[in-house]
Amino acid sequence: MTRDDDHLSVDGLSIRFDPVGGRITDMILEPGVGEKPLRPLHRAPWVTEPEALPETVALVERHLAGDFFCAPFGGRPGLPIHGWTANGHWTRDTMETADDGALTARYRLRDPVQGATVTKELILRPGHPFLYQCHRFTGGEGHLPIAHHAMIRVPGGATLSFSEKRFGVTPEAPPETDPALGRSVLAYPQRFTALSEVATADGDVVDASTYPYTKAHEDLIVLAEAHAGIGWSAALARNDGFLFFAVKDARRLPETILWQSNGGRDYAPWLGRHTHVLGIEEAATACHVNGRFDSLDGPSDEGLATGLVLDAPTTGIRYGFGAAPAPRDWTMVSDIVPSTTDITLVDVGGDSITLPFHGAHFGL
Repeated sequence: MTRDDDHLSVDGLSIRFDPVGGRITDMILEPGVGEKPLRPLHRAPWVTEPEALPETVALVERHLAGDFFCAPFGGRPGLPIHGWTANGHWTRDTMETADDGALTARYRLRDPVQGATVTKELILRPGHPFLYQCHRFTGGEGHLPIAHHAMIRVPGGATLSFSEKRFGVTPEAPPETDPALGRSVLAYPQRFTALSEVATADGDVVDASTYPYTKAHEDLIVLAEAHAGIGWSAALARNDGFLFFAVKDARRLPETILWQSNGGRDYAPWLGRHTHVLGIEEAATACHVNGRFDSLDGPSDEGLATGLVLDAPTTGIRYGFGAAPAPRDWTMVSDIVPSTTDITLVDVGGDSITLPFHGAHFGL
């Protein structure tokens, strides 16, 4: 943690926010008396124990941790990777506590994004094991690929599940192409209908709903939503004791990008030590159309957004994530059902847990 981290806390939940890069660097959930606190978010080893890094490493990778917002997602000439939202400075505007105890912190990005002013809203509610977020773009113009970049680390492995998807793809090229620098194992590009049957470069098939499914690799998978409305992702890390879940406005963020970083990069700062890391990144890019993380001028043929269109006075992106202790006998989340006051997570075996939830944040 840096000395400049903002510590935000309510009953049962606390986070740390670093205004430099706009990162949620830590999330600590207190499930209840006698239960172990949960800290589901990832922190890169060179952040945990700071070390000298090459000047070419961008701030977002130099301080790689937790969750951050990308605008534009990926690379663009003249900008650091994932844009100023992930590399710039955020200034706190307000910090308010409502009558019901909900804590809302608002921040403003110093740098404009394609002419737009960007604000960040972080909301913690007492007793809710969930961080609510909203990013607002005011003004600006053009099309912009965007994504949240939440990361967990699961040395004990995890089973993954999602709201219904139409299909999945891999990008037009693998993350690592030079075997002297790193390794990717999946076939690029490809399109598939089941996460349990993803082709590898050597002609095999892997079940990517279980992570990790192999060693020493760096791979990307993009899943396209089947429906508008509320989308969700879940990672049941039973051996590591937590169930991570994310909820999003699927109209704005119709893709889920899985960044599988499991020791597949041998150069600094990765050095083969960045293992068992999974980015569950809720996004809007053109990758489900053409395999590239840029933005098109409009929706895809499937009617899905390919980026944010800066054509309204103010545009908001609503998202959030939380965690709960991993139920002992669960094997995979089969459904997540949010309502106005709670959210129910269901196991494939039929068992369920219900948690407090503020559905109004997502328009419920």
